[in-house]
Amino acid sequence: MKKSPGRPRKFNEEEVLQHAAKVFLNEGFEASSYESISEAMGLSKPSLYNAFGDKQALFTRVVAEYSLQAHEYIVKEFSGAGTLQAACQKMLLAAAKFYSTPDGPSVGCLLVGTALPASSQYDEIRDTLRDFTKRMETSIEKIINAEYSKDAAALDQHPKNIARHISSLLFALAVRARMGLSRKKLNQIALELAEFI
Repeated sequence: MKKSPGRPRKFNEEEVLQHAAKVFLNEGFEASSYESISEAMGLSKPSLYNAFGDKQALFTRVVAEYSLQAHEYIVKEFSGAGTLQAACQKMLLAAAKFYSTPDGPSVGCLLVGTALPASSQYDEIRDTLRDFTKRMETSIEKIINAEYSKDAAALDQHPKNIARHISSLLFALAVRARMGLSRKKLNQIALELAEFI
């Protein structure tokens, strides 16, 4: 007897992951529940579990997807700025926008605000954070070599060291964003941090 196909999913996975990311960011990993995530999407807990597994598996998937989005959105702004400092300004301002909302307090960065505290308990989360940082610094270093090598030479710094420094500035901005600052204030801090380059 031929087995009938399963019922097709009636939700968009990308939308579910985006809503789950908001719940994890606002409530934290430990405090959030499948109930709050399923309610945010209007889905049943069984539907959510069948698609993504338990809460840890869902969180791991959310963090992985978020890290890819953050890398693409933020790092691309580092290219084509003319000077190293201008590039740093562009990227930090892009990060400020990514971490915040147009009106009201900033929501912060899922990687710093939620995933980092959970990384001591879950190896996959820690690996994702490490890979994200390494990939970001490698991308920045390549762009410095390709576009801003003269600026790096003027600073008498190796591009790898500059990339690590810029990465640290991004994480510092993410911490500030988690404090609930407005986008305007976060933009101001981004410009101030760029002065360190």
